[in-house]
Amino acid sequence: MNIQEYLARISYDESCKDTDLQTLTAIFQHHIRAVPFENLSMHCGEPIELDLQATYNKIVRKNRGGWCLETNHLLFWALQELGYDVCILGGNSYEPAEKTYTAEMNHILLKVVIKGNPYIVDAGFGGAYQMWQPLMLISGKDQPQTPGIFRFMENNGNWYFEKVKRKHYIQEQSVPFTDTPDAGNIRKIYTFTLKPRHINDFQELNTYLQVSPDNILQKKSICTLQTTEGVYGLVGWTFSEMKYNYTEDMDLMQITTLTDEEVEKILKEKFSIVLENKLVPVNVRGLPPNLVDTITDVKKQNQNAIPSFTGDMNLEEYFTRTGYKGSLEKQDLETLTDIFQHHIRAVPFENLSIHCGEKITLELEHIYNKIVRRKRGGWCMENNQLLGWVLKCLGYDTSFLGAYVFNPHQNAYTTLMTHLLVKVVIDGKAYIVDGGFGVSYQMWQPMELVSGKDQPQAPGVFRFTEINAIWYLEKLRRKQYVPNQNFSNSDLLEKKECRKVYMFSLEPRTMEDFRYQCTYLQTSPDSLFTRKSICALQTTDGFHALIGWTLTKTTYNYKENTDLVEFETLEDEEVEKTLKEKFNITLDRKLVPINIKGLYTI
Repeated sequence: MNIQEYLARISYDESCKDTDLQTLTAIFQHHIRAVPFENLSMHCGEPIELDLQATYNKIVRKNRGGWCLETNHLLFWALQELGYDVCILGGNSYEPAEKTYTAEMNHILLKVVIKGNPYIVDAGFGGAYQMWQPLMLISGKDQPQTPGIFRFMENNGNWYFEKVKRKHYIQEQSVPFTDTPDAGNIRKIYTFTLKPRHINDFQELNTYLQVSPDNILQKKSICTLQTTEGVYGLVGWTFSEMKYNYTEDMDLMQITTLTDEEVEKILKEKFSIVLENKLVPVNVRGLPPNLVDTITDVKKQNQNAIPSFTGDMNLEEYFTRTGYKGSLEKQDLETLTDIFQHHIRAVPFENLSIHCGEKITLELEHIYNKIVRRKRGGWCMENNQLLGWVLKCLGYDTSFLGAYVFNPHQNAYTTLMTHLLVKVVIDGKAYIVDGGFGVSYQMWQPMELVSGKDQPQAPGVFRFTEINAIWYLEKLRRKQYVPNQNFSNSDLLEKKECRKVYMFSLEPRTMEDFRYQCTYLQTSPDSLFTRKSICALQTTDGFHALIGWTLTKTTYNYKENTDLVEFETLEDEEVEKTLKEKFNITLDRKLVPINIKGLYTI
């Protein structure tokens, strides 16, 4: 690493001899206008390392940006190299939705002392709350800058950082409006103490922010860059351009919703970023703490705006996705069955995200975008959560249940509740609706929740058995005819005539009950889903399944009490074509098929 290369990266070519406030301000402004605040690595399958050399290579040599742990760490190094008296501090960000500061330290900032006077230097907050000059560390003093008026308040050794906001004028609107009323004119940003920190104090935080589904950086792909007159912001597919103080005490804001193809172009043109891996934009509802608080209001007030990719979910769009055109007037079993069958024949059961570098989350809007708008499928926590939302919107009496899947190789049920299903009550009768199991164990109609009753369906005979308030699902299969004898002993074929599927209780569950399982199933080397790439889709007479490179087509009851099972082994180059032709799936990233022997039967 060398300081001249860093200075060239930020286009600073003035003298660095004097370690004074003027030089510090100039370097800082060049930094924030050259280095974006961004978390794109998280959404294109790249790990973020809390290592100075890795950060230097990313920002200086690859012309990328970073979040506070990266951009302020790099700035800390640069200022040290130039001879400034600088140290790292730790902050706790303010969460407007919770109206409180985070319990854990989650932000890096810098303190620089010049001629005995301390200044706060923070290049890692981004958006409209990014300071443009070092701020004097003094309590109660308004410090006007181009973005607005910043202020520190000190109380018992704790410092609080806040900003006075201006009004925002959205160009498409005829009438300007202020930020959300309950936010007021003052925006709290973070709190901190003057205890010096080391970068290693943030190692655990760095890992948490990249893996926890609850943190804002997982829920949104963010890139912001300060300009000479305002700030660019790209959150998911929403691109905003703000010009500060374009009229007295008012900022101009322009908002555009991009297509997937336009995102890459905008990153290059506005942020000078060219990514090495494919970005999967995401923008789960709820605003990041460092961007303007008006985007949601724009959507509410500007009814003619193009809808956001993660804006309002609607049933009409879902039914277009599944091809359902029937009546929605009655919340009866016939309508439920019809909606359910359209779902399982349009939406594959699949875990392909795990094998092409994408994270699977439990956020409903993310799932909606994935399945409805990107025409993907999902596993039970995605498929059944979306289906549960649809049915609830239609007025059905629904609740989530949790199940323990049977492992035939261990001849036991799993000890971890890994399966989500939906219970629906119609006219006092309870039914199980499960659109998330796939292959031959996928029910084709809602099943009445009654013990010991055979319920014949096209895939076979399903049956519930209740023992001491625990319910067990099993399936009686038909004989199987495999024309290609090379596959007659395939480990994918179920050998037992009666197959246990899963067990469950009637205790209502929430999606929070599946947080750990969602992470475990996509990361553990012991998980079925990390050992096999799976995609299965029900058809009108059976189902297609792609397990690794093995494509199967099952035709139910092609002759009396016999299912036809056809096998084919694909080449790598045939997998993508098959996904498109058989499953209507086009992936954003390169799939790496996998099929470790055992564990799974179709």
